[in-house]
Amino acid sequence: MTNDFEMEMYINELWTDPKLKFDHLNACKANLSLDHASLVRVWTPNSCFSNSKIAEIHDSPFSNVFLTLFENGTVWVNYRLRVKGPCYMNLLDFPMDTQSCRLVYMSFSYNNDEVRMRWNTRREPVFLLMPVHIADYTLKDIRPEAIRRHYPAGEWDELMVTFVFERRYMWYFLQAYLPTYFTIFVSWIAFSLGPQAITPRTMIGVNALLSMIFHFGSVMRNLPRVSYVKAIDVWMLSSVTFVFLSLIELAIVGLKERQGKQLIVQRIDRFAQLAFPAAFSIFNIVYWARYGMKF
Repeated sequence: MTNDFEMEMYINELWTDPKLKFDHLNACKANLSLDHASLVRVWTPNSCFSNSKIAEIHDSPFSNVFLTLFENGTVWVNYRLRVKGPCYMNLLDFPMDTQSCRLVYMSFSYNNDEVRMRWNTRREPVFLLMPVHIADYTLKDIRPEAIRRHYPAGEWDELMVTFVFERRYMWYFLQAYLPTYFTIFVSWIAFSLGPQAITPRTMIGVNALLSMIFHFGSVMRNLPRVSYVKAIDVWMLSSVTFVFLSLIELAIVGLKERQGKQLIVQRIDRFAQLAFPAAFSIFNIVYWARYGMKF
């Protein structure tokens, strides 16, 4: 797992430079399209992604920069970029988590006394040219915003865009959650076998516990390693606890059976037949209410 994301994008910048006006010349064209080499002779706001790890202009087969000058002095520059930015993940709700990844665009060389940065308000400032397909996530939202930030050298406008990703959870449900449901249900069969079937009940309980522990380890090997408890950790540990408690119930039943307390044994089994499903149902309600049921 890496705390970053990478994408290709087009950046469109427009600004007005009065020194580049040519409407007084009555030219036959209202705008001029120039190659990327001309950009070095034009004033630019020196804008950049201030929080990016990598930001590169594509240069295959040449620098992917489009420059247009309009007769009123407006400069339009279009870049095709590859950007790699940070995405600090919070996995408390894993695998029902939602992650927000941000990019910050600003002028590096000029503060607000010289350059003001604004989103284009004529249409959505950030939009997709085609659907995005990611193996583990769905892009749920794009949130552009403009903020002002104070630095020692002055105040800067920052154009921030937040990409909201929602994890695709079905693989984890099929591989982690569904098998634990079946294992817990199997462990409850022992409550109906009666106090005389100690050996079969022991086999069911021990096999269920070993199966749960093995499954727990198998699932954990494929999950991101963090120092805090995730939603799936709560589920797996609670499931192991339910199976372990069924073995504790079996031990109590075996003890009372050897003491000849048949009536108490029957009451314990009847109580377990009701209490375990009820407790597990309450746990499910609380768990899915806390972490968000999406099915």
